[in-house]
Amino acid sequence: MKLIYSFFKSIAKTINIMRLFIINVLFFAILAAIIFVVNLDRPPLLVTNNSTLHLNFTGNIVEQTIQTDFAGEISKKMLSTNENKNNEYQIDQILNTINHAQQDPKISAILLDLDGLGGAAINHIADIGKALNDFKSTGKSVTAVADNYYQTQYLLASYADKVYLNPQGMVLLPGYSVYRLYFKEALDKLLITPHIFKVGTYKSFVEPFTKNKMSEASKLANKNWLDQLWKNYIDTVISQRKDNSQISVQSISPSLEQLKSSLIKASGNTALYALQVGLVDYLKNRNDVFSELESQAQISGHKLNLVSYADYLSTLPKVYEITGAKNQIAVVHASGEILAGTQPSNAIGGDSFSQLLETALNDDKIKAVVIRIDSPGGSAFASEKIRQHILALKKAGKKVVVSMASVAASGGYWIASAADYIIATPTTLTGSIGIFGMYASADKALNNFGIFNDGIGTTELSSFNPTRALNPELAEIIQLGIESGYQQFLKVVAQGRSMTVAEVDKVAQGRVWTGTDAKSLGLIDELGNLQDAINTAGSLAGLQDFDVKIIQPVLSTKQHLINELLLGAVKIMPEGLHINALLYQSLNAIQSQTAILARFNDPQGRYAYCPMCISAD
Repeated sequence: MKLIYSFFKSIAKTINIMRLFIINVLFFAILAAIIFVVNLDRPPLLVTNNSTLHLNFTGNIVEQTIQTDFAGEISKKMLSTNENKNNEYQIDQILNTINHAQQDPKISAILLDLDGLGGAAINHIADIGKALNDFKSTGKSVTAVADNYYQTQYLLASYADKVYLNPQGMVLLPGYSVYRLYFKEALDKLLITPHIFKVGTYKSFVEPFTKNKMSEASKLANKNWLDQLWKNYIDTVISQRKDNSQISVQSISPSLEQLKSSLIKASGNTALYALQVGLVDYLKNRNDVFSELESQAQISGHKLNLVSYADYLSTLPKVYEITGAKNQIAVVHASGEILAGTQPSNAIGGDSFSQLLETALNDDKIKAVVIRIDSPGGSAFASEKIRQHILALKKAGKKVVVSMASVAASGGYWIASAADYIIATPTTLTGSIGIFGMYASADKALNNFGIFNDGIGTTELSSFNPTRALNPELAEIIQLGIESGYQQFLKVVAQGRSMTVAEVDKVAQGRVWTGTDAKSLGLIDELGNLQDAINTAGSLAGLQDFDVKIIQPVLSTKQHLINELLLGAVKIMPEGLHINALLYQSLNAIQSQTAILARFNDPQGRYAYCPMCISAD
């Protein structure tokens, strides 16, 4: 009987193996067919002499593209009326593309087609602008075209030799601002009691729940860095547009009275106004611009050949190639909010990011690590866990350099403070050294409906519940924990920056600083970009020759293939629920400001987070 059972079991196992084999063969055959069909009609890329690199971005420029998320793609598809606006373009790939075009004898010009460009950090535009200036220094030209220019688009357009605007268009430069929704009166009406615990005069995350308007201290601190960012914007545009004699500070940042007067001179025509004050060079619609470029090419004896960004990028080697050098410098990107545990690629997980640092620690080829931080902070617990891994890298003899992107504040600075060297851009938002906790009780709201919470427990702590009033003594205990966390933050920075606790406290209190301010205050070492940080890491480690290795979470082959197949299905889904734009904007403003509360997961409820650092626009 046992022999018969074993026989049939082996047959069943064989059949199961064959079944899985056939399913896998069919799966890969279908995948290959899809890829073949998608590429069937795609003509081979042809880069002829005097080609123009067409930088036709339709989406946002980011530090790192977020790994494919099928559910997220469905949501964006269903709620969006334009699928392209959610595209992401990685900054290092853009810079690599422009740098290659500069050296490519077949590329003679760049066309900035900016209508589709969405968000981009100021430091990203500055890096692209520098690459464009280097491109122009070889005698090649840069042209910008758009139906309308908004603030980010225009800053990039200012680096062009010629700026074209649609005769029916406009240039809108509202400046930078921080405006938030304040919920105190709403909470009062709902009988919800917020309990706030914080240290830091300028630690303003909790203000919307305790006030109906921004505090004077917050206004003072925010105005300081907002003014610096706007001055940097104005200076950049005037410097890049210096050949246009009409351009002035008033052109970019007029008072309402000046704007009204200038618009009257232009008979209310916003495009003509932009031309008269020197913001643009020519008023032409898109078709006329392309016809002019075609005519210019024909004069040179060539046909206009536009090579799209995506096509040209596909022909280039990776940004960082492993050449087989004996030593390596690791680059690890830390982007998003800092949360405890394992997190997806758009957040910094205390556990998941620490694992990336452990990879660098255990690789003998890696002699130095560059951590690229783009984060407003988050969990103090997770920040400290990551900092401990940075200290482990240093103890192992590996140099650690932090490169700050657009923001490295609060928990982001907690992490950065442990590095051997810190580099930021002039417009980086950093500091915000402070800590807070928050708890809300709904006992009054429930009581109002005749609902009461009562019972008995073994200790006074066992009654801690959001449906009960917070015990005043427990509130004092929580505040003690927050104050202890702040003192720890001060000590962490003092240790990392070779400062006294008192010196750190003077520049702390939750206050946000620009990179320029941070350098003068000793919070960073140098102003520069990611490449400067890589070069510094090599110098500190005494390396003459090295490869750069990107360490990042890697999707399994199975996950990657499934995502590619499912996302293909998403592309043919109907678009847009067409939600009322004003309603959607209002709901989105509330959601974006309050959603972080749901994501916060610090085990001790202590947070080093800077909401202002991600809301300036």
